[in-house]
Amino acid sequence: MCYSFSTLDWKVIDHLSKKDSFFVAGRGFGGLAIAYFLKKKHPSKKVYLFDPHPLGHSASAAASGLLEPIGGRLAVRSPLASEGLMLSKYLLDKVSHFLGKKVYLEGGVVHAPIDQSQESIFKKKAEDYPDWFSWTKDKELLVREGVNVFSKTYLEGLFSLVKSMGVEFYQTSVPIDPEIKMIFLCVGASIQEMLPDAFRLTRGQAMRVKKLETTFSLPKVCRGYVALDLDPSIYHLGSTYERTNLHLPPDKTMAVKELKERNRDIYPEIDEVEVVEMRSGVRVFCKDEKRLPRILQIAPNQVALAGFGSKGLLYHALFAKKIVDDYST
Repeated sequence: MCYSFSTLDWKVIDHLSKKDSFFVAGRGFGGLAIAYFLKKKHPSKKVYLFDPHPLGHSASAAASGLLEPIGGRLAVRSPLASEGLMLSKYLLDKVSHFLGKKVYLEGGVVHAPIDQSQESIFKKKAEDYPDWFSWTKDKELLVREGVNVFSKTYLEGLFSLVKSMGVEFYQTSVPIDPEIKMIFLCVGASIQEMLPDAFRLTRGQAMRVKKLETTFSLPKVCRGYVALDLDPSIYHLGSTYERTNLHLPPDKTMAVKELKERNRDIYPEIDEVEVVEMRSGVRVFCKDEKRLPRILQIAPNQVALAGFGSKGLLYHALFAKKIVDDYST
């Protein structure tokens, strides 16, 4: 489900002040982080948050929960990885303190090589960068800085935190009005309505399953991934990368079949798992080669943040703070 610009309820928002206020569209990780940093920077100003859909409709709620500074077959360190990790951990800790419970698990993320070539690459990484990686006795790469975020709990907690700071939420589309001081758009796949040529979309589906005999103390990545849940009896298995038929409802039967094949190497009894829930979301990737989200000014009082791809947890806080620093006065 995408953010909608066509469900504006003027009766709800007609009383809002405009000239010295900030309006934020979207309450995924990015939109909530923008609201947080706006209120932190401007505690005396009004910050309004808009989204016509229930909390959890976005790709953020379907996120794997794997926060790590690398990507790809070669385990290449992502651009601005250290800065992204630092600010993401900052927000994770703020939410954990607010809720009175940790919304993430530290200890690293394990990467199991898919073949001999990748095993050699991983082993060399551990030798060359011992501060970042370890080579385990099981011949797997441990990404030391990796974190398993309990995405749904974090998303709900971040929303509650910004409301406690004074951010006002309205379950309607954001009004587009030249009198508004600044409108921050972080609307996921709906960005294509405004910038159809700047981004490409993929749908990801993941499944929550009941734990069986195989247990994991840390999340593990191979062709797919197994991530841990706040509920110790549940694992998250992902993910699909669907590039076609995105206008159609998710094909859950196809996704379950694909996810079982992707995770067979690391979850031996995959065919026996009980699927508790399927989750899906649409990732937004920038078409350029920089592998970073983009901040785009749409109009004099409208600025958008988009293109997190599969790295929303790594970059949401960093780029939210940047857009707030650059576009709020």
